[in-house]
Amino acid sequence: MVGKEHKRRKERLTIYRIVGDGIRDELIVKADMAREPIPLKIAHGQATLYVKTLPPPAPLGWTAFLLDGQDVTPGLFVGNRSEGAVLIVRDLGETFALSFGMGYHLVNQDYVERDFGLRVTLNSVDPDKLRSLDKASYEDNWLNTRNQSPRDVDIFELRADWEMDMVHAVTGASAVPLFGDQVTGRDALSIAPAAKLDDLHNILDEALKRRGSPLPERFAWIDNVHRVKDRALIQILDDLLDETLKNNPQDPRVWMGEPEIVDWERQAGYSFDRRASSPIHSTLQLGELAQHVLDRKETFCLAALKTNSVHVRDANGMCINSWPAHRCLYAELDLYGEIYILRNGDWHVVDDDFMKKVDRALGKIEVDITPLPIYNHANEGDYNATVVTGVAGIELMDKRNIAVGGPFDKIEFCDLVRNGSDLIHVKYYRSSATLSHLFAQGLVSGEAFVKHEEFRRKLNDKLPKSIKLPDVVAIPNSRKYRIVYAIATSKNLPADLPFFSKISLKNAALSLQTLGYKVAIAKIEVDPLLLKTKSFRASSRRKPPAKKTTGAT
Repeated sequence: MVGKEHKRRKERLTIYRIVGDGIRDELIVKADMAREPIPLKIAHGQATLYVKTLPPPAPLGWTAFLLDGQDVTPGLFVGNRSEGAVLIVRDLGETFALSFGMGYHLVNQDYVERDFGLRVTLNSVDPDKLRSLDKASYEDNWLNTRNQSPRDVDIFELRADWEMDMVHAVTGASAVPLFGDQVTGRDALSIAPAAKLDDLHNILDEALKRRGSPLPERFAWIDNVHRVKDRALIQILDDLLDETLKNNPQDPRVWMGEPEIVDWERQAGYSFDRRASSPIHSTLQLGELAQHVLDRKETFCLAALKTNSVHVRDANGMCINSWPAHRCLYAELDLYGEIYILRNGDWHVVDDDFMKKVDRALGKIEVDITPLPIYNHANEGDYNATVVTGVAGIELMDKRNIAVGGPFDKIEFCDLVRNGSDLIHVKYYRSSATLSHLFAQGLVSGEAFVKHEEFRRKLNDKLPKSIKLPDVVAIPNSRKYRIVYAIATSKNLPADLPFFSKISLKNAALSLQTLGYKVAIAKIEVDPLLLKTKSFRASSRRKPPAKKTTGAT
């Protein structure tokens, strides 16, 4: 049962190793900033607790901005560091909420315009003087990252990939004197102007003008994937997603993840309600949320995700942030021939011109029509072994990994070698995540083969005679080889691949071709009986489970 998962509370520990023998506590701890030490009982060794002293309360700087010249009750703010406030401003026919201190906790994010601050910032920042970039990769794990620079750089020096990244926050030097020296934008616009309350009218007016302006050419690619604003279309997409969740919460096109950058040093995990006894999950899993909803005698559907919340817990079990569960849901769905992506509670559509560019690039990749045996196996390893025994001219390389160290340790050169020149990588298509792994495998091994002598030296002992290298020191002629991505699927290739898998394939193929390789994609037919078995298993999960649900991440 979900409620019994955590019999013992988990604690997040931050541990430092002190260098040197007999170092006194007074040198390790800033004793002048701590209360008197308290010895604690411990089973082994000694333990002494130092508790940080807190300064007396003092008025916080931002309170002067709000209260200067105002007739308010004295003592409204006492100087506690956890204090916060929200100022609602209605002007210019619009409503704005300005948060101060910890006041952002008071703002209901359901009513906040997404990307308002980002759009204003992109139209207000010096494009050559950026300092920070928050982005999410379109790839399957939807990786959230923050890249920062100690000096002014442009957006591409902050490692923005114009094809694979969604930018959702930018910080840089302001090109608008009214906004101050620096501007940061995501959902909120963050600026530090020399201003008083009466200056808000001009500041808000300028922000609205820049929010409605087209993006500068330097940033125009950010709209390759843009937000859906048509309410009727949003409702259709919500209905499609709702049907998917009800029928198959295991659908790999739908998963959960954090909607924004999180501070892993502060948080211990997530819970789905605020009770102290609630289990804390170290990661977000759609299946765990589904079980929570079912335990509450609710139907797991889109409406349930909009009424349930995800709470971020710190090491003390305190709630430090919360999101509607709907904001943590990710999806990639097809509708009317277009690709729609759900992220952070909003639907986005892939720009048609961008999609056509990708499809044109894929059209240049060779489609290999040499037949391979039908796939009706439990896994790729069994399939590869069968191919070798049943097809002449094919030799096995599957699972003969090469350990070279570094981020790509244990590289698999390929699964099969055909006629001494085709390096075949095989994958049964289960989700777009498996395809990303496939395309990365071919690229990494192809690069290592031509760039790293140590890799070739270790690889040569495992290569079949048809492809063994006479000299591992000499760089091999990559033009003699063709890297073949062989995918077992009932889909048409490459037309029916998930959109961002298409981009992964395009980019991998381009990199390999730059190295001199020929690249091809091949379809492996799947036994219809295997497809029926998979469909039967997936459909059987549609019944609400009695005790445990294992979901897609």
